[in-house]
Amino acid sequence: MVLHRFSGCDHEIGAQQGRTLRAQIRALLEDVRTLDAVKAMKPRLLPVFLFLAMARRRASKLLAEDIFEYYPRQAQRIKGIAEGAGLDLSTALFIQSLELLIGKPTFRIQACTSLGFSAQKTSAKEAIVAKNFDYLNIAAPYNLTRETKPEGGYKTLGCTMPPLAGMIDGMNEHGLTVTYNLAYSTDRPKHYAPLSLALQEMLETCKRADEAVEHITRAKRGGHDALLMIADAEGDVKAVEISSNHHAVREMTHGQIINTNHYLTEEMREFEIPHNAVHFGRGESPHLSGTRVHESSERRLERVEELIKDGTLVDEGDIVDVLRDHGKDIAPSGNTICRHDAYASTLRSMIFFPQRRTVKVLYGKTCQSQYNEFTFA
Repeated sequence: MVLHRFSGCDHEIGAQQGRTLRAQIRALLEDVRTLDAVKAMKPRLLPVFLFLAMARRRASKLLAEDIFEYYPRQAQRIKGIAEGAGLDLSTALFIQSLELLIGKPTFRIQACTSLGFSAQKTSAKEAIVAKNFDYLNIAAPYNLTRETKPEGGYKTLGCTMPPLAGMIDGMNEHGLTVTYNLAYSTDRPKHYAPLSLALQEMLETCKRADEAVEHITRAKRGGHDALLMIADAEGDVKAVEISSNHHAVREMTHGQIINTNHYLTEEMREFEIPHNAVHFGRGESPHLSGTRVHESSERRLERVEELIKDGTLVDEGDIVDVLRDHGKDIAPSGNTICRHDAYASTLRSMIFFPQRRTVKVLYGKTCQSQYNEFTFA
């Protein structure tokens, strides 16, 4: 596992990323052609290559204005990634838009489990945040652990994907930490800048959890609805349940927070896809058809609550055991915390220590690999 370090002005950071990861970025663009989301959205008789050409033009039109207006620094990184990887800007914007594409109602992967613990809840007396990143199996070769040192912003360290300027799960040099789980609402976005760009900007400009919450809830954002876990070096841990136009903040209960993929606050349940909804998306993998939208999310939440009891202290080993869990029956599936599925599985796992400014990362299923530790240069 390699930690890629990029530094300089925003354009140069992007260019370094594009040059270094050029082969992976181009390979991912080829794999996009096979995505069920693309097939589900494509008119039946339209060739894939023509549909993707149209999608690139549309992405450029939808994203460029919002990104260049509200996130000019991140826009320069995207331009740098495009130049470094030898892509035109419309293609680079299109690949940022995959975050919005995977959030379509016809394409639900019900992914990710995040855990947050206060210092009082851990035997080491330090706040800990952990996450299993579950995603499409086709994305397995495209993990990226990245440190950025931008001019005029805080250093960041975390995990994303090779073509993306934004952050999915990470921390900054002050210990501010965020994880990003998908959620599903009925909201229609007014803006189309991916949420991952807002998270990168948040990490580069904020130090404390309360400051970060204010930043992200005011941000012009599109992309996924989400459940964010935000923590800082002082041990403040919060969940932010967010859609394109609404949000609610959830505090710790008994020193812990658990995020899967459905909202738990009354404010956000009002805008959520109903829990008993059944999805039948055209072009979806057959084994997904007819499943309840929140089934996996609900089962994983229940299982974490069974494993982490109120009033008991946890250590790193306990947290790893939860992230590797295959259920009471030890039967790995699409509904277990360590997810095994023919379509979408656990592709990465991370444990963040905000006070130490340290993250441990493994690639692949949590039960099959060991963590590597990274700190800031």
